[in-house]
Amino acid sequence: MLQQSLLKKRHSVTTLLTILQLATIEEFLGDWVNLLGHQRAAYQILTDLFNPTTIMQDETRRKIISWYIRFDLFAGMMSGGETNMGREWFAAHADFYTRQARDRPDDLGARFEDYFATTRLLATDVALVFAAKTKRATTDEKFVRDTDALVARFERYEHRLRTAFTDSAYFIKDFPSAPPPHPDDITDFRDPNFLYSGDLFTMNFVLIDFWAVQLMFKYQLTLAELRQPSPELMEIALKKCKTFEAVQYYDHGPPGAIVGCQASLGIASLFLPKDQKHIDWCRRKFALVEQKGYIYPANLRQRMTDLWNEDVTHWWLPDDEGYPAIIKAIRDFVQYRAGIPTDAASVDVRDMSGIFRDMQVREGEAEESRGTGTDSDHLDPSMTWESSPEQPWT
Repeated sequence: MLQQSLLKKRHSVTTLLTILQLATIEEFLGDWVNLLGHQRAAYQILTDLFNPTTIMQDETRRKIISWYIRFDLFAGMMSGGETNMGREWFAAHADFYTRQARDRPDDLGARFEDYFATTRLLATDVALVFAAKTKRATTDEKFVRDTDALVARFERYEHRLRTAFTDSAYFIKDFPSAPPPHPDDITDFRDPNFLYSGDLFTMNFVLIDFWAVQLMFKYQLTLAELRQPSPELMEIALKKCKTFEAVQYYDHGPPGAIVGCQASLGIASLFLPKDQKHIDWCRRKFALVEQKGYIYPANLRQRMTDLWNEDVTHWWLPDDEGYPAIIKAIRDFVQYRAGIPTDAASVDVRDMSGIFRDMQVREGEAEESRGTGTDSDHLDPSMTWESSPEQPWT
């Protein structure tokens, strides 16, 4: 029916929403090549129907652009390229919600939308600055000015988020469903002044989104300035892991909350120590996400196998532990009908070139790196990162 609709000369919002829903299904099935096809179709229709001003004129359109922006950043991250949509769209989106939050300071929904949009505009600007550097489309002097400006923006925005909600009563105080403390714990997720509760729960997703963008910006800047990665990168990654685990063991989070953290898990895992404790922790969490219904592509399992020097190509845990039959069936289905790349961009998305390009972990180096921190020398300097899926709020 969608194909028949696309044959019509004039497309509609209904067509666009259908394509975005199909893209979401493809993402959850782990078929990122077909996802890219839907994202491209959505871009063509969206830009035919709207411009950066008209797309923000009613709530349906604003949800469409928020939904699309996430996929645009996703495709850019996976392929290592820029977004399809120009910066003016991201800026119009962020400006609208900034005004809404200013005019309605007591409206939590408006504030959360503002935070998400601001983070995504930051992610876009980071991608543009480093893409210009990679393509030699900027001078060294301008690159320094641009990165200095980004550093200042990150510092101001981090302060804004850190001071937004500080009352101790806002935080979850105990986790009765959590297992007792164990030597294999890598975070102190039981911290009574860390995870936001109730109407502020969405703030947890705001923070892990921001930390993802902040983490990649600091890492890219480190590479550009020919410096060794600082311990701060691992500290940010551990904060993301702490949030993931706190969300996992909180009894009253929204349905699917842990799946909303899956992107955060992916980026954090690259900056954790490569010792057995941290690898095993990541393997358990990747398995948990798939048990909840988000299927990771086979290429990601192969990449993590290379990075960890632990075979997770079949399943995340040894001996098929916690490997549901329904997930096996879905994987077989995805393999049967997976999209075949038809151009270089599709190949890059399938191979996650934007994340793993030049990440060649040789056996000797992998063994030497265990327990010594992040194997940063093998991460690609052109990486950009997406944020987590939108979360519902009142």
